Amino acid sequence: MTLWQRLVGSMMFCAGSLWVVFAPQVYGQEGKTRLRISIPSSSICCLHLFAAQQWKIFEENGLEVEIIQMRSQAANAAMVSGDIRYVAGVGPNSVAATLRGMPSKAVWFASDQLIYSLLSRPEFRTIKELRSKRIGVNGLGGTADVSLRIALEAVGENPKDFVIMGLPELMTALATGAVDAAELNPPFIFYAKKRGYRELLDVGSHVKMPLGGLTTLVSTIQNRPAEMRRVIRSMQVAKRAMIQSKEKSVDLISRFLKMDRETAEDTYVEYRKTVSGNGVPSRDGIEQIVKSLQLLGQFVGRKIAFEDVADAQIAREVAKEMGYNVD
Repeated sequence: MTLWQRLVGSMMFCAGSLWVVFAPQVYGQEGKTRLRISIPSSSICCLHLFAAQQWKIFEENGLEVEIIQMRSQAANAAMVSGDIRYVAGVGPNSVAATLRGMPSKAVWFASDQLIYSLLSRPEFRTIKELRSKRIGVNGLGGTADVSLRIALEAVGENPKDFVIMGLPELMTALATGAVDAAELNPPFIFYAKKRGYRELLDVGSHVKMPLGGLTTLVSTIQNRPAEMRRVIRSMQVAKRAMIQSKEKSVDLISRFLKMDRETAEDTYVEYRKTVSGNGVPSRDGIEQIVKSLQLLGQFVGRKIAFEDVADAQIAREVAKEMGYNVD
């Protein structure tokens, strides 16, 4: 029995208990392909999925999609067992799972730029002042954690000089003093600034790594290429529609991320900065993810090719069909 078979057997009960379903109220006509896509959280990384569902773009492409919120490990197990077809995300967790033997690959990028910033309590004015202080991230080993470490290195700091902690409620941790700084993304960046917290580092400007995307099993790539093409096309169309339709997009952000209009507009501005890409997984993005894992001491010395963890063929074909420039 392989490692992943053992993991699937031990984790499926947990996977079932963690599902939060964002299914349409009414099912579409019979004949549509039904499938499930997991998301790690209801956040800016997954707005294109909500748009594709709410604006009936999935339906127009012959798909009936349930969006299910699941933790990364549970989602991996559910995908291997066949309970979900796609995981909405490409990052350190998904790539590490592939390198450890899960038969999966990254097939689409939502963007190639992160939206993370490091904000501190007001008494800290420089990153150097945070040395030996507690910094909160939303999970150790994930995209937020490793991107922060890469960004710290990029500005001449040693990540080991900081106490980086994985915490679920970062704004609460800042307010109570449980941490001295936290790495945040929209809308929490805006909330924190309004409360007087100080932005010390724009993490996203130093890390060329995907924000969101799509990962699926090799068997899906091989056996369901037409379906995968429709899924990728739907998300790319939704992403383009969000760029072109500010009013609809701000309304979507406000409803799904449950925020006021002013914050939704600020979030939309940040979203637009990251989603201009053609969706094709890039070598630079994958290399940054691999580097981040090696920075954490994983897969050190192992030669990892782009093709080991990604398959860009269908995303490339869809991008060309939609008129994007594809190198």
